[in-house]
Amino acid sequence: MWKAVTGLAILIIGALLAGLIWLSSTILGYLQAVLVPLAVAGIIAYLLDPIVRWLQNKGFTRMKGIIAVFTGFLILFSILAAFVGIKLSQQLADLDKEGSAISTEERFVKEKQSQLYGWIVRDFLSKDSQAVKEHLQSDRTINDPSDDLLVKYGVGEEELTTIIQSSWSTAPKAKPVNPEDSQSEDDSDGEEESKVDPKKIAAYEASLADYLSNERIVYLESSLALNNFWLTKGGGQISSFLHSARSWLYSSYGKVLGVFGIIIGFVMVPIYLYYFLKESDAIQGGWQDYVPLRTSHFKTEVVDTLREINGYLISFFRGQVLVAFIDGILVGIALTIYGLNYGLLIGVVMAILGIIPFIGNILCLIPACIIAYFQDEIPYGLPQWGYALGVVAIFVVVQQINSLVTAPKIVGDSVGLHPMSVIFSMLFWSLLLGGFLGALLAVPLTAAVKVIFRRYVWDRQLQEA
Repeated sequence: MWKAVTGLAILIIGALLAGLIWLSSTILGYLQAVLVPLAVAGIIAYLLDPIVRWLQNKGFTRMKGIIAVFTGFLILFSILAAFVGIKLSQQLADLDKEGSAISTEERFVKEKQSQLYGWIVRDFLSKDSQAVKEHLQSDRTINDPSDDLLVKYGVGEEELTTIIQSSWSTAPKAKPVNPEDSQSEDDSDGEEESKVDPKKIAAYEASLADYLSNERIVYLESSLALNNFWLTKGGGQISSFLHSARSWLYSSYGKVLGVFGIIIGFVMVPIYLYYFLKESDAIQGGWQDYVPLRTSHFKTEVVDTLREINGYLISFFRGQVLVAFIDGILVGIALTIYGLNYGLLIGVVMAILGIIPFIGNILCLIPACIIAYFQDEIPYGLPQWGYALGVVAIFVVVQQINSLVTAPKIVGDSVGLHPMSVIFSMLFWSLLLGGFLGALLAVPLTAAVKVIFRRYVWDRQLQEA
């Protein structure tokens, strides 16, 4: 009977604990618009407070030190934002010039020729027969290819009808090599000229005629697909996605408002930061007086535990931000030298997101690989997939420098968590607290749990042993 009552009690306690976790995560999810900017301001205050104290030791008053540090931080942030904005606008201007120098059809034909992913582009721009049928049944017409191509290739009505009825996914052929050109190159190294085999010339002319005919069809189909994009398979997929996104926005307006709330909340970060710095002395000197416990041994234990947890927070955030800054500089410089578009911008973003171990690096690696793979001008004569692998290699090397040099030297073993524990904590707290707030506080919260277990479970077991 006693065992049954004990089991029932454990079950009730477990249900209450699960309910508490669910209630806490739900409340925190609703309060993220307030808590995330507050957490960011608190982290920045952790980083800037030692500079304020250093200025106080140099003869500044607390208020003058806060104003000096606060102003310097805003100026530095503004210079960084302006520098990144100028660099980004230059790259966007270059992209616009490049886009105006080459027609859209030429871009897609070039993508269709790729041996690695050309089949994806061809399938993406292929005709959706069902969409075309419904389009025609609603008494709407199909837009013809561009007039320039129709005039250039002299397309008649019958041929245009044939092209419209095709799949719009013809694969481009490789341009044949003129045997006379290859022969002339060979003759430049030799002393005697030799005549080209007439059979090779005839085969070349037949291949060239087939290539020109194929190129003509490919350009016309590409133009037809672009002028009727919503009748292609890719257009249908995008249309379906937009419809689903619109439905989600209508049904989840609360989440959308939450995102806008976070954006608005970040405007308050400078105000939060100012008051954190202004009141840090008072908070550090008297926070234990606000612990809702009367003076006792238990209150002393709670205060000591919170002080130890606070030490972990200070060690982690101050060290991790410096490590992330170093990693961002290394990645930005390496990607810029490597010739990647927006390399500097990716480095700046990594310096910000790098405060979240592993996850921040992955969030920067994915767009960097996408940009590398679809970059038009690839330096060093590398193929597209090879260039993307080079970007991955840069991130891996920087991560190794982080793991072997910067993190141990700067952060050290102050947090003392295994990398596997860090990855698991990211997933666990992100799921529990929701999104960015959970990922931002994952390591400090896990370290806090570790402090509690070490003080009240593991150390006592060792003492009893």
